Amino acid sequence: ELRVVHCLIARPETRLELVKKVYSHPQALGQCRAFLKHLNCELIPTYDTAGSVKMIKEKGITDGAAVASSRAAEIYGMQILAREIEDNPNNFTRFFILAQQDSPPSGNDKTSIVFSVSHRPGALYEFLKELASRKINLTKIESRPTRQKPWEYNFYLDFEGHREDKAARETLDYLEKAALFVKVLGSYPRAK
Repeated sequence: ELRVVHCLIARPETRLELVKKVYSHPQALGQCRAFLKHLNCELIPTYDTAGSVKMIKEKGITDGAAVASSRAAEIYGMQILAREIEDNPNNFTRFFILAQQDSPPSGNDKTSIVFSVSHRPGALYEFLKELASRKINLTKIESRPTRQKPWEYNFYLDFEGHREDKAARETLDYLEKAALFVKVLGSYPRAK
């Protein structure tokens, strides 16, 4: 995990009171809404945060600023007008390292799966009950519509434990029999 820290970045000659436009990725603009509201500037969505800093530099924009990391300011030789402008200081980004096989069990693992259950009352509950009955802690669940049929969903789920752990293995065996489909995305050490 990496803490998300946003800065307001501009050309060296730009002063904060001259900023009329702020450029950045829509996600970053949204994460700094409170700070940007007080600037009373036009918010202009762009493809990415660091690219906004580069654009301001290359186009010589002196009445604009970008929301990006301090590293982007350093890379492009720009000045930081304001630091830590994000609304939520507890915002973190997670990164994944992809591999062909799981990490070996560490004793402090997490497993990620995607599955679909039949579209009937209690189908999801029955699976979640299996997790609870085996004392497996669910850490995340998200639903996304399937592409096959309207009103049917895939569930993305993370739980504590490695797929080789007895309780996790038994739960996955149950799910493979009860679900329309299941795919184990992997088991890996939990973030610190």
